[in-house]
Amino acid sequence: MNRTDHPNIDFSLFDEKSGILNLTVTVPRENHISLTVAGLPSDHTGEVRILVQNIKESTPFYLESETSGTDTFLVDLTPLKKMAVLGRQTTFCFFIECMLNNKQVFYALSEQDPPTSMPERYRIFAAEIWLQETSETSPIEYVGIAANKKDFKNLFCAALCSRNRYLELTHTCLLRSCRMNGGILKLKFDLETGLHNYVKTVFSFRSKLSEDAVSYDFQTLSAKKHGDLLRVTVSLDLKTVELKSIYWDVRIILQGPVTENTGALPISMDVPARMYQKFLYNGSFSGEKGFFLYPYYTGKQTLAFAYREKNSYDGLNVIFREFLALFLYRIARPYWKKKHICLVCEKFSSMAQDNGYYFFKHCMDNQEEQFLGKNIYYIITKDSPDRERVLPYKNRLLDFMSLRHLCYILAADLIVSSDSRYHTYPLQSRHSIFNRYIKKIPFVFLQHGVIALKKVDNFYGKGQKGACDLFVVSTDTEKQTIVDNFGYEPKEVINTGLPRWDVLHDKSQDRREIMIMPTWRNWLDSVPDKDFEASDYFTHYMALLNSRKLADLLEKYDLEVNFYLHAKFQEYSDQFQTKSERIHLVSFGETAVNEMLMRCRMLITDYSSVCWDILYQDKPTIFYQFDLDKYEEAHGSYLDMRTELFGDRAENQEQLLALLEEQIKNNFKMKPEHEQLRRFYFNFKDQQHSRHICEEIKEKLL
Repeated sequence: MNRTDHPNIDFSLFDEKSGILNLTVTVPRENHISLTVAGLPSDHTGEVRILVQNIKESTPFYLESETSGTDTFLVDLTPLKKMAVLGRQTTFCFFIECMLNNKQVFYALSEQDPPTSMPERYRIFAAEIWLQETSETSPIEYVGIAANKKDFKNLFCAALCSRNRYLELTHTCLLRSCRMNGGILKLKFDLETGLHNYVKTVFSFRSKLSEDAVSYDFQTLSAKKHGDLLRVTVSLDLKTVELKSIYWDVRIILQGPVTENTGALPISMDVPARMYQKFLYNGSFSGEKGFFLYPYYTGKQTLAFAYREKNSYDGLNVIFREFLALFLYRIARPYWKKKHICLVCEKFSSMAQDNGYYFFKHCMDNQEEQFLGKNIYYIITKDSPDRERVLPYKNRLLDFMSLRHLCYILAADLIVSSDSRYHTYPLQSRHSIFNRYIKKIPFVFLQHGVIALKKVDNFYGKGQKGACDLFVVSTDTEKQTIVDNFGYEPKEVINTGLPRWDVLHDKSQDRREIMIMPTWRNWLDSVPDKDFEASDYFTHYMALLNSRKLADLLEKYDLEVNFYLHAKFQEYSDQFQTKSERIHLVSFGETAVNEMLMRCRMLITDYSSVCWDILYQDKPTIFYQFDLDKYEEAHGSYLDMRTELFGDRAENQEQLLALLEEQIKNNFKMKPEHEQLRRFYFNFKDQQHSRHICEEIKEKLL
């Protein structure tokens, strides 16, 4: 038996390999795989050993193996099972080591003639790996599979993935029709069952909270053989479904014949089905208060449904305007390309008070267009409350959804935004095709604050929908977080600080203001009013705003409160009420957030990144976290919010008000331990952050 008690290798085999050798593969028994390698150098000496390397890590490790002859190895893959990670596919590439001319040599391995049948190609070497995060959640079954990885130079790999992912790799399910008539959703699809049996079709709500998990079974009307496939027709009475906002998935449940374990498979949509759904089909189901349910295809080109409030961008007229813009752009493409357009925007292209605005303003006031060789334009809606702020640069404004705006998107060669690149266009538009053009434009992500209190790598990570070409951060710690968790190279992450910090000055000396600014919750995104009003979020903040003790504290110490909802929750701002004349409910656009942050003496928030703006100004923050467990389940964090925050923390209103009075009596001074964290995080405060960003853009992207 080959042994593994030898020095570790501290370099990546992807860089050091001498070549690729072909192999043939069999799986003789559980947790083992047999590899027959062709082309090993005949003059190699010493022991030949098998090792693997995680495709996302730099350190390989050896696996125990038994040698049969000179070129066949029975490899024990049991150690890999311990490396399964819930929610992620973990993949290892295979290498072989031998001695050649007294030198250690490594070769990658690739299967020479993989089977044509998908279930045979993706061999299961380990079944029933069960993972669960807490005792409250149901365990999820993972399996170990082995096959060539096409998107990784066709090297032979072992992967630990969910059984659902295994079914996606080995089976096909293709949509044939989707109809919504009279409140009945009817689907027809062709299913390759392979060795599995069709059980049922389910309609499930997509949520990160286990308490919100709900699904409904379709009625299977027919399941008939159609060549090598099973043609299935199902229906669901939508009037029996308690619809929630926003996303719903359709999954086909399959069952294995031996273990009887089940897995779920999505319904794929081919090009004709996607084009029909995008351009021609306008069917939907009407819900409460302007909400409607309609089909769409995901980024993985699978069928899903959205339930949300209808807006002005959901009509087919959007398609006609887009095609007109495409026509005008293409007949004069040389003219458009000579303009070298850079687009700047903020959330929903409806704001001018965050990093996008301050970056744009800096560029306009400091001749950065000449420095960058770009014509810079700011996108904003005509009815934006912030529009007056950008009117001094009216020759550089683009009216959101105007024909000029559409043409400039097609011609743009750079996007700079504090939100994802898709905020240059209607974020929720049923029929729009512009996302396919927007995703190709180089993108600089200014972001809102400092990434620490909310996990967003599943959206902003490299290769994800919100990915960027240059990621702006504000601290060395944040940069390391991005490199470690988002998949970016260090050169793609620039530590410049935020553009809005260019004008961030403490203006609180002659004021007695406290700012309360909670962030949003993804489980409350675009929900109907009645659901929002029933939430813990609403009830806790309404109780705080109407607390007799808070009112007495404000009166006793002559203080006022500005309460400001996150932009995503502005639609619910009218639901909040208070009787205290010292508490002001600030609506979107009434006062710029940056201005309120400068005027306040301190901040009360839950998980909002504006706490870093307060820290930058050497002001204290109290974190009011009454729903931390639920927040961590749905969002997660890159630091331990129970031990690593740079401010006091409260879990209920009584604790919060006690900490607030303590802070007031201390004249709003930061505690020494929090002041020490402030000095650790911020390396510079030169208020030239926009200039640094321009320099980095020119060096790395132009």
